[in-house]
Amino acid sequence: MLLRATLIAACMLALAQDPFRDALNLGHTHDEALFESFNRSYQLAVSGTIDSAEIITEFRRAVILVRDRDALGDYIQDTRTLSNALTPFAGLVTFVVQVRLNPLNTYGKAPAYELYISTGPTTKPLAAKPYVREPIYPVGAAPTNAGMIAVRMTASFPRADIESASQPALVVTDDHAEILWQARVDLRRYR
Repeated sequence: MLLRATLIAACMLALAQDPFRDALNLGHTHDEALFESFNRSYQLAVSGTIDSAEIITEFRRAVILVRDRDALGDYIQDTRTLSNALTPFAGLVTFVVQVRLNPLNTYGKAPAYELYISTGPTTKPLAAKPYVREPIYPVGAAPTNAGMIAVRMTASFPRADIESASQPALVVTDDHAEILWQARVDLRRYR
């Protein structure tokens, strides 16, 4: 009887520690407050011209993928299909930062703002792979007749490289290489 109880407890613990199952459950939730709370926990504190900054870990990406597929009416998802969908993102952490631009800017394309991980005072920074910089225009305005209001940067880094850094910090610089904002990165806080 004790062996059976131990086996059941071990199975329950294994199920509780299955990140794909957890992602499926959270992605399928109809509790909007729970889902919003989950997403807010991946937001970084911003200041100055930084409008938003967020972290997308593998677990959060899995939840978002499930949520997006649900929105398209694809309710038949399992841990195998989710695992396959996440294969291109294995071991990566993505940061998405949006920087507000001066309303009088004259940029014709997204300015050369950069996003990187500083690893410490005496070590080289981590460059993103891949890195996307895109202009943001006012809602309803065509890019040809309205100036951009922001630039959004999306950068992915190997999680292991960030975790092995002595003092990892996310850094945003403007087109003159001036630091606009930085935030300490502690991935132990995120699933």
